[in-house]
Amino acid sequence: MKKRLIKHLAYWILILLFLTAFFGYNWKSHTTAFYFSIFLLPVVIATTYFFNFWLVPNYLLKSKYGKFALYFFYMLVVSLYLEMVVTLISFVVIANYNMEVMNLESISIFILGINLYLIVFATSFIRLVVQFRKKSLQLDTLKTQQEKNQQAVINIRADRKNHQVILDDLLYIESLSDYVKIVTTEEELITREKISKLHSDLPDQFIRIHRSFVINKRKVQSFTNTELTINNTSIPISRTYKKSTIEELQDQ
Repeated sequence: MKKRLIKHLAYWILILLFLTAFFGYNWKSHTTAFYFSIFLLPVVIATTYFFNFWLVPNYLLKSKYGKFALYFFYMLVVSLYLEMVVTLISFVVIANYNMEVMNLESISIFILGINLYLIVFATSFIRLVVQFRKKSLQLDTLKTQQEKNQQAVINIRADRKNHQVILDDLLYIESLSDYVKIVTTEEELITREKISKLHSDLPDQFIRIHRSFVINKRKVQSFTNTELTINNTSIPISRTYKKSTIEELQDQ
């Protein structure tokens, strides 16, 4: 939440600088342009958020095109009216009715409207790109996880040999001082690989229940809030993983 707020603040600071540069170029006074841009910014922010976070998701994306067009028209009228109010107030407060300080031709309703909706639609484009990237990452993650779930074996390096361990036979993995023990229905293997690395290579049926344990939830015989049993072996559940572990075991 905090990170998102910082991103939004940074974005609107950039918009403020853009508006200041644009109007400052026309007025030859960036100070006047800065104050005018500060007055104008609330209208720009309100219109942008209204369009992107309310109008588009509630009407355009739900195929309510008639209401979308109607509310867009209302938004257009209100936003342009507010911009003209800001212009009038700025002309009185900042320029003190002096047209040499604030050239009204450069802040006509046409120019203000173009600037406003350029920002609104640019924000929409940025949001679209960000959401597309998120969806792509989610699809890649799902694809990777699906491939993991379809795998039948995992390759374990132990005793200077590669061992093909059948996942259905893998009971649990235990991290000890400087090595990791892999327990299957047939044998125990000792490897130098890290438990976190092994866990990342395993499908969803393997869950972390403790800093030192990853278990095959399909092999759990019984469980409580503090421990579970696999192959008549009691394995502790840590507080950190307690909630997620219980949910996983109850849902299977």
